[in-house]
Amino acid sequence: MFEDANEPGKFPYMRLRRIAPWLILFELLRVTRDHWDQLDPSDRAEVTDLMRRSRGNPRNLTPGDRAHLRDMTHRLHLGRLAISLGTAAVFARRRHKGR
Repeated sequence: MFEDANEPGKFPYMRLRRIAPWLILFELLRVTRDHWDQLDPSDRAEVTDLMRRSRGNPRNLTPGDRAHLRDMTHRLHLGRLAISLGTAAVFARRRHKGR
């Protein structure tokens, strides 16, 4: 195992191979954060408040709060987020796979 590390160019490749999934994850988190930041600050505060009150479970909300949360998710444009995440994942994987 360590004999391969003595070959020129082997060790950095092994290190990159180990951290590549983390780099892809951070790229996906960055894209998600950019998408979240495009939402109006008052909408972000409302979604955060509803999620805290529900503790992540929509059944803990009143029917009115659920309807409001559903409206807020439409404003988030989740389809656009999915496309952005898919694109980022593919490009990040290709970028790290090619090294």
